[in-house]
Amino acid sequence: MLRLKDTKAFTLLEVMITLLILSVGMLGLATLQIMAIRGNSFGQQMTIASTLAQNKLEELREDDFDSIGTGNDVCVDQVNRCTYSRQWLVQDDTPQANMKTVEVRVTWTGAQADRAVSMGTIISSL
Repeated sequence: MLRLKDTKAFTLLEVMITLLILSVGMLGLATLQIMAIRGNSFGQQMTIASTLAQNKLEELREDDFDSIGTGNDVCVDQVNRCTYSRQWLVQDDTPQANMKTVEVRVTWTGAQADRAVSMGTIISSL
């Protein structure tokens, strides 16, 4: 005859403790997944902003030297529903005569704060 004391099984308390430890670990993994998604989203926004700034610098380099001037525009990423503001500031005869210093700044509102990317170059008339 089989006695209950001789059987080897888990008690209800042991199962409950195991489930508690497992659920705490799963919550930690869920938090890491959310952080990874946010990081990927920020990286994508930063890449788009850098590309917009670089494209504007290249566009200004191709323009006629005398027509290069300060300005701004807005670019909308409809896939991610994000609006980027792009401003470019042109300083004449800096650092020397017949040169222009150009700075392009792209700003947007990220998930938690306002973000910005700046790039600059010097364009010569020669």
